Amino acid sequence: MPSIKDLKSRIGSTKNTQQTTKAMKMVSAAKLRRATEAIMSQRPYAKEIARMMGVLAAQGAGPTERTSAKPVTLLVAFSSDRGLCGGYNGSVIRATLNCLGQKAAEGKAVKCVFVGKKAFEGVKIRSKVDLAHYEEFGAKISFRKAGELSKKILPLFESGEVDEVIFIYNEFKNAISQVIRTDSVLPLALEDGSADPKSDLLILEPSRQELFESLSSKYFVIQIFKALLEAQASEHGSRMSAMENATKNAGDMIRKLTLQYNKQRQAAITKELLEIIAGSESAKTQA
Repeated sequence: MPSIKDLKSRIGSTKNTQQTTKAMKMVSAAKLRRATEAIMSQRPYAKEIARMMGVLAAQGAGPTERTSAKPVTLLVAFSSDRGLCGGYNGSVIRATLNCLGQKAAEGKAVKCVFVGKKAFEGVKIRSKVDLAHYEEFGAKISFRKAGELSKKILPLFESGEVDEVIFIYNEFKNAISQVIRTDSVLPLALEDGSADPKSDLLILEPSRQELFESLSSKYFVIQIFKALLEAQASEHGSRMSAMENATKNAGDMIRKLTLQYNKQRQAAITKELLEIIAGSESAKTQA
C-alpha cells in the first residue's frame, strides 16, 4: 500500500498532467476551427475538378492509363509527425498494411510514400517495401507545398514507373469522427458523361485534349492539397478528443487518489489518537 507521502506526490503529478492535457485540448480546438474552414472551402472545388477530369477522360480526351513493364502501385499515406492523437495514426497504419496485403495477393509490386513519420515508422517495422518519407507540412499547409510534393510523385506515373496511385488518409467528419479513406487517384476514374443532363450543353474552349492536358497536373496537386487538409483537420479533431478524454480520466484518478489519501490520513490520525489515549490511561494506572 502506498504511503501518504507517495499518494500526495501522485496527486500532484496527476494534476500537472491534467493541466497539460487541458491546454493541449484548447490549442487543438483553436487549430481545428481554422482547419475545418480550410477543408470545407476546398472540398467542392476538388470534387468538381475530379468530376470534370473523369468526364473528359470518358470522352477520349487523353490517356487514363500508363503502361509499365511490371504492374506497380504507389501508396501515398498521410499521417502526423506527432502522437497523442488517439487512433488517428493507427488507422492509417492498418489501412496501409491492409492495402499492401491486398496488392501482394494480386501479384502487384508496391512502393510507398509517407507524409508524416508516424505511419512511416509503423509500416517500416512490419513490412519490407520500397519506402520514401517526407515530413508533414506543419501548422500551415499551402498550395505551393502540395505542388512540391506533386512534382516528386506525378512523374513516376507519367514515366510509367508506376501504373496506379492510391491515397490513404483520414477524412474529417467532425471532432470525434474521422473516416479512413483509400482513394485511387490515378488513373482517372471514368465518368459517364451521358448520365449528366448538362453534358450536352457544355462548350469547351480550347479543345477537350488541350483542356485535359492543362488540367491534369493541376488535378493531381489539388487532390494532394485536399488530402493534406483532410489529414490535418482529422489530426486536430482526434487530438482534441483524446486530450478531452485524458483530462477526464486524470480528474477521475485525482478523485480516487484523494479519497485514498484522506482515508489513510484519517487512519493515521486515529492511530495517533489511540496511542495518546492509551499512553494517558497507562500513566493514570501507574499513578
